[in-house]
Amino acid sequence: MDVKRIQPDAGLAERLMNDLALLAEPSFKEYRTTEYIVAFLKKTGINPSHIFETGCYGTLDFGAEKTVAFRSDIDALPANPDKTEYKHLCGHHHNMTALLLLLEAVQRSEVKPKVNIRYIFQPAEEIVSGAKFMIEKGCLDGVDCIFAAHAENEIPMGKLGVKSGPCMAGSHHIALTFTGKATHAAMPHLGNDVITAAADYITKAQMIVSRLKDPILPGLISFGSIHGGSADNIIPDKLELKGTFRYFHSEVKDTIEKGMESLASGIEELYGVKIEIDIKDGTHPVINDPALAAFICDIADENSLPRVPFDKASLGGEDFSEYVRLVKGVFVWTGANEHGNHPPLHSGDFYVPTPTVVASADMWIKLAYSIDRYFG
Repeated sequence: MDVKRIQPDAGLAERLMNDLALLAEPSFKEYRTTEYIVAFLKKTGINPSHIFETGCYGTLDFGAEKTVAFRSDIDALPANPDKTEYKHLCGHHHNMTALLLLLEAVQRSEVKPKVNIRYIFQPAEEIVSGAKFMIEKGCLDGVDCIFAAHAENEIPMGKLGVKSGPCMAGSHHIALTFTGKATHAAMPHLGNDVITAAADYITKAQMIVSRLKDPILPGLISFGSIHGGSADNIIPDKLELKGTFRYFHSEVKDTIEKGMESLASGIEELYGVKIEIDIKDGTHPVINDPALAAFICDIADENSLPRVPFDKASLGGEDFSEYVRLVKGVFVWTGANEHGNHPPLHSGDFYVPTPTVVASADMWIKLAYSIDRYFG
């Protein structure tokens, strides 16, 4: 069979992208999005075995020995400060469309893949909760490997980027509460200055990643929110600080966590304040299976699918990591850079050109019809 003859429907791709963009909804509230996906699948002759309030999954069972999963996230991001409007600023409408196009192409073709296909439409990736939810609901049962695709603004439009090994970082969140003694700003010695203490903490936290961890291993600490005080001449008694840290290796994670605790103790003693630290688990690193990544590259080359040499890991987090902790998998980037200076992911101007999703769907089709060779 010449798999090159099975192509995604470009016209359908544009319609799906437009429809799903208009349905953009927040995490675990993707009600209309789920209804749309289920309706499309049923119209195509596919009846999902598991439909939840948000999200669904099922299997195209061809009686094969192996089952390969393709996962798409379905939630969107707030497009305004009040969170009254949502848009697919991370391109999840691309991810959904690529998977729907794969399923439509398989249904349309008289020749079927030599593997079973598990399709997973996952809610709540943006709050790193959806993957665990779907796994608890059994979406990985019987699955031998799993794949996901995502648009990437730094890669030329329509070209694939496949990273072997560490692909996306582990991402954890930090919340610190500084408690001191309020005083007049002109009399700091009569109080315990939480603002200066927090400023010192922010600055010295960078020493953890530059001096305490192995400099060869990536790691990052960033603070994005600080709130405290009500007037310019009052040193407040309370301040809240929030941030995140990223890593690929467990020893870096341990170093950062221990360093932040030790730093808090030192700042407490110096300034006479109390610091409460809450480190919230987020996502683990996404580690692409090297053999599967190499196989995808081979399939892309065999089918003349354009790709770029890509060895750049991202410090962004992705709950696809929950899947690849349990089964082998690969997270693939597809280029969205249309004019050389594409708006970045999560920015208000980010968009996904139609050729990007067509390229992703074409890759999934070629992979679905070739992956049996990987298993031998």
